[in-house]
Amino acid sequence: MNEGTITVSLGDRSYDIFFARGVYPLFQEWVSRFFPGTPVFVVTDRTVLSLYGDDIRNMLSGVPHDILSLPPGEEGKNWDTVQEIYSFLSRGGAGRDSLAVAFGGGVVGDLAGFAAATYLRGIPYVQVPTTLLSQVDSSVGGKTGFNLAEGKNLVGSFHQPRAVFIDPDFLLTLDVRNLRAGMAEVVKCAFAGSPSLLETITDRTGNWKEMSGDAWITVIRGAVAFKAQVVERDEKEVSARRILNLGHTIGHALEQASGYGRLLHGEAVAMGLAWEAVFSRRQGTTPPALERRVIDLLLDMGFSLDDSAVPIPAISEAIGMDKKKLVSDIDMPLLTGPGSCVLTRIPVSVLREDLPAVREELRGIVRDRVEAAGRAKTPVRKEEDLRTPPVDVPASARLSISELERRVVVNPRDLGAMIALSEAYRRAGNHAGAWETIKEVLDQDPSSASAQSVARDIEREMKEALPDMEESPSPLLEEVVILEEGAFELRSADRRPDSVEGRDEAGDPSPPEAGPPVRTVTMANVYWEQGRPEEAMQIIGKILRNNPQDPRALSWLESREGTRAKSRGEQVVSSLTAFLKKMTKEFGYDVSRHH
Repeated sequence: MNEGTITVSLGDRSYDIFFARGVYPLFQEWVSRFFPGTPVFVVTDRTVLSLYGDDIRNMLSGVPHDILSLPPGEEGKNWDTVQEIYSFLSRGGAGRDSLAVAFGGGVVGDLAGFAAATYLRGIPYVQVPTTLLSQVDSSVGGKTGFNLAEGKNLVGSFHQPRAVFIDPDFLLTLDVRNLRAGMAEVVKCAFAGSPSLLETITDRTGNWKEMSGDAWITVIRGAVAFKAQVVERDEKEVSARRILNLGHTIGHALEQASGYGRLLHGEAVAMGLAWEAVFSRRQGTTPPALERRVIDLLLDMGFSLDDSAVPIPAISEAIGMDKKKLVSDIDMPLLTGPGSCVLTRIPVSVLREDLPAVREELRGIVRDRVEAAGRAKTPVRKEEDLRTPPVDVPASARLSISELERRVVVNPRDLGAMIALSEAYRRAGNHAGAWETIKEVLDQDPSSASAQSVARDIEREMKEALPDMEESPSPLLEEVVILEEGAFELRSADRRPDSVEGRDEAGDPSPPEAGPPVRTVTMANVYWEQGRPEEAMQIIGKILRNNPQDPRALSWLESREGTRAKSRGEQVVSSLTAFLKKMTKEFGYDVSRHH
């Protein structure tokens, strides 16, 4: 093993994990050495293919290969997709000496790995993970599988890859939400058995999002090294490997109960880590100081610790279907110290009965944290912002409304400017504009702490302005479900349909080819006042397509149509007059005598 490689020693199933920035040459060298002339079958998803399709084709130039592009997301991690991969391999004439390549995130890796494990009773495959979560977790260890309606990963197989190629530069295409989700698995590894990794991420709590490529390799390598050691001791999860399920017993239950796709896997794991720390402390295993260290670290990194829209009965039922269940018991890793845990047999009934108390205690811990911060006269944190850490006020907050509007028009993905603009609207008393703007931010980044805070301020002020709002919600807020502790969820009718084209790997919409993506009446007005009526009309048209009865959009359209028609008429008259003057000049007509 060298500095760029970790070897997972499993006898004839041993394999190397390569770490490098710009990993393609390593991949090419490895394939030409171990699978010369062998057909290669690449399984990826559409968003990854849109980003790295040319790279994949270039690194396999001269090698017979084919590419299968799957729909992205956890929703497609099912039997139907596995069958699609089987058909892809069969149509291409894949044999037992062919090589499958899982090029993508955890879902792609699990599905392609399972298909490789079972097609022709097993063909070799390699992992090229492109998300942080897949780099530190799912690409290593040989677990493959898919979900059933009854539970996550209930069908699967152990099938070790022949190699794993990890490149931190893939992380450049991820948004903060997906990076944070991957960090949940890093935190899990640190608390489960790597004190040195725990110290590393604790030191970087405040700036982990700004880490360089080399710093990412250090963190990823630390998590992978710990997992590789565990896998070497217990490849098939008979005993010791179960410590890697830390946070996953309740995390998987939350993920299933909320409906696959609502929470990213890492977000559910982070919640599971917090819930299980509280449960373990209540069982007398985890010291209170360690429980608080887990919770504080997760909050400081920006994780939500609960999804209050998910009811306890649904979580309880999902735990009963967990694949870690043994008869009526579950083997759960419980924390005993920083970087150490112990497997404990827990009756399912005990865990289920304790869930309501765990949720209530967790909320109390978070409230106490905020109250303590207030007593220490730290920067003000409202209770609705508990689920995520404080966010520095962007420099854009000091700009005027007109300057902020210009910034949003120039770059509709500048969420900092949009948040500052919403706050500026709120302070100016324009609550409708404030809400429309912050709703757009929440649609793009639901976990944004500062957006949550501004949205709660708008809600509070509207309640003060409309005392009867509890019984009769104001039209301003009727399009949003306001959950406990600052969680805002846009209703399904208000969400945009997920699309594959033009999205980056993290699922974030990329700038469209034409037309502004910020679809609010307020921004339509900004475009109109800047002399860009066509773009303004595009915004209103899209709003009305989603909701034909939107009162503000209808009112805006009615008030502008007359002006627009008059403007069009004036433009026609002006153009005709110019044309006639030109004709008069060129041909000597006297236009004034013929009217």
